[in-house]
Amino acid sequence: MDYSTRVALGVKDCHLELDEKHFAEPIEDQGDRIVIHLVQSYPLSCPHCGQLMLKNGFKTVNALGPSLHYQPTIWSIRKQKYLCKPSADCPTMVTKIATVKDIDYRNHIAWTIKQRAMMLLTTNQSQKDLAKTLGVSDWTVRRVITNLDSSFKPNYRWLPRHLAFDDFKSGKMAPSGMSMILMDIENHRTLDIILSRRNRYLRSYFLRYDRSARLAVQTVTVDLYTPYRRLIQELFPNAIILADHFHVVAQAYRALNQIRLQAMNNAGKG
Repeated sequence: MDYSTRVALGVKDCHLELDEKHFAEPIEDQGDRIVIHLVQSYPLSCPHCGQLMLKNGFKTVNALGPSLHYQPTIWSIRKQKYLCKPSADCPTMVTKIATVKDIDYRNHIAWTIKQRAMMLLTTNQSQKDLAKTLGVSDWTVRRVITNLDSSFKPNYRWLPRHLAFDDFKSGKMAPSGMSMILMDIENHRTLDIILSRRNRYLRSYFLRYDRSARLAVQTVTVDLYTPYRRLIQELFPNAIILADHFHVVAQAYRALNQIRLQAMNNAGKG
């Protein structure tokens, strides 16, 4: 397989070649998907004795590769199986199978797909739509997001002057089913997702920040939930507490709607 073909197909592993068993049609268009028939074989040493392992047939494994012509692409890979027979240097039989550079062990999705998922996370689309675009499941996208958690660590020595946080339903992502989003109001940037909205958890979370960073906060915008206000006064003593206008309007609407219903009921009774 030449370099141009590898780039076009998104194949990065130099040991992957087009399968000669499907020489007539190595790239097969099946209508709803494209199947690329590949074969992988290379010399492999035994991890125990260091001797060259025997080739012991092939095993066909399917993996999801980069899309072609906006269609899902399946890599049908005939992987080489290896065997090291018991000997004086290797008392037990050792078996191995070829591994693909761009696919994690015991995984069936190319890293190119996961990298594209990371890039598309910055776009304004739901997790379900993102999964549909990539041709993967919702859980795959969720695992990509979870694995990114360690790459985005908050700076506990700094907080923006104008802070806001609000709770939202996060389902199974949080033990209580509710989480908090922490935002910088000035540039509308999400700083962190706090896994619980309970006061004890919030207190322990914000106490990770330096006291100087918490004292520098000038305003904190939250909803009308009273316990948050006492916690804010404790953690951000110099900050002015602002009510989120959305929650103010929503509560005013509910109050007016309740009065309207009472007036209609009283008028109906008269």
